[in-house]
Amino acid sequence: MVIIRDILYCLALPLVLPFLLYKSARTGKYRRDWPARLGYVPAGAAKKTGSRRLLIHCVSVGELLSMRLLVERLLAADPALQIIITTTTDTGTARARDLYGTSAGAGRVLPLRYPLDFSGAIRRFLDTVAPDAIALVELETWPNFIALAHRRRIPIAIINGRLTARSFGRYKLIYLIMRRMLRSLTWLGIQTPTIAQRFIRLGARPESVTILPTLKYDVADFSTAIPGSATLAAACGIKPDHQLLVGGSTGPGEEAALLQAYLQLRPNHPTLRLAIAPRKPETVPGVLAAITAAGLTPLLRTNYPDSTPAPADFSTDSVLVLNTLGELKKLYALGLGSFVGRSLVPLGGSDMIEVAAMGKPCCFGPHTHNFAEAVEILLANNAAVTVADAAALAAQFATWLDDPAGTAAMGQRAQETIQKQRGSTDVYVAKLLDLLPAK
Repeated sequence: MVIIRDILYCLALPLVLPFLLYKSARTGKYRRDWPARLGYVPAGAAKKTGSRRLLIHCVSVGELLSMRLLVERLLAADPALQIIITTTTDTGTARARDLYGTSAGAGRVLPLRYPLDFSGAIRRFLDTVAPDAIALVELETWPNFIALAHRRRIPIAIINGRLTARSFGRYKLIYLIMRRMLRSLTWLGIQTPTIAQRFIRLGARPESVTILPTLKYDVADFSTAIPGSATLAAACGIKPDHQLLVGGSTGPGEEAALLQAYLQLRPNHPTLRLAIAPRKPETVPGVLAAITAAGLTPLLRTNYPDSTPAPADFSTDSVLVLNTLGELKKLYALGLGSFVGRSLVPLGGSDMIEVAAMGKPCCFGPHTHNFAEAVEILLANNAAVTVADAAALAAQFATWLDDPAGTAAMGQRAQETIQKQRGSTDVYVAKLLDLLPAK
């Protein structure tokens, strides 16, 4: 089957290559780390004698950040443990290197690029990295990788398991492939009973499935004062009397709804300000163009770094654009309330757990299947709001502006709701350590 999949991948390559070349030319993706993508790992990544090694595979930044506390607890539980963190995307790989290249876990946590699912690349990768156990985050199942790891008798787990209804429908079309992969897994930690049933219907053994809330609850920051937020405010001209509304992790086109709402509300709220934080760097030019077309002036965060001698002139005719990585939490902390993006457009939503944990009210569009569990519990506790379009977004923003007490109460309910979901990390630590060979 491995050889057959290699042949199928090769046959598909001419169909996919034009798309990859187009994306590379337009966004800069797929240009880096090709030796790593082909399984060539630095010699320094070879396993150390006498150590136990766990590989944790994430897709991108969101999954990577949700693993921070788990990695910390695993290292503390086993001083001889080494952890390999693999990522697929350029942003995920860069963030992993930032997090672990100079952290307290440096030397024990090694960030690497995940190889392509060709058998030669996988074999080269596994030969050098030699993990004793593998944890795949959410649903990062690649058939050749799982098959070759399983042949080497490496225990494989899924952690933070997630499978949307839409993805479930697609995976049913390749049921035999999914069943073979899921039957090769030793253990699955799944976020909800509904999701667990989807995994089981695709072939996972029921006795191997444990239901655990997402680890994102455990790594949520409940601080009201976020380090660096005051510095960001000073550089970008955000003043204490500003009523700042934030569009966080926005997708293509959502800036139009935010701008429409802002222009509608601005005449009656002279201290109102708007900040937009696009999810992906390649969408920033479109956001800037939309702001300019609306007759407003974009203020790029990169033009006003912390060391700038003069702060931005953040007037009502300006919109702040956060075009940096790792600062969204600071912006959320400064906001009155936030719209969490990639949800008015069908992209599955972005992480609303982060803003809710900070005690800030949030709203989001109807397309939130990537965070179905969090959305369900927040809405059930009147701790967040769904908005269908720009008009509903403007109405919700108006409610927050006109009812400060109610806005604060919604934020408090959101924080309390997230706090009640914590506790999965300790279970995952015990389960993953049990997969490793005895000391």
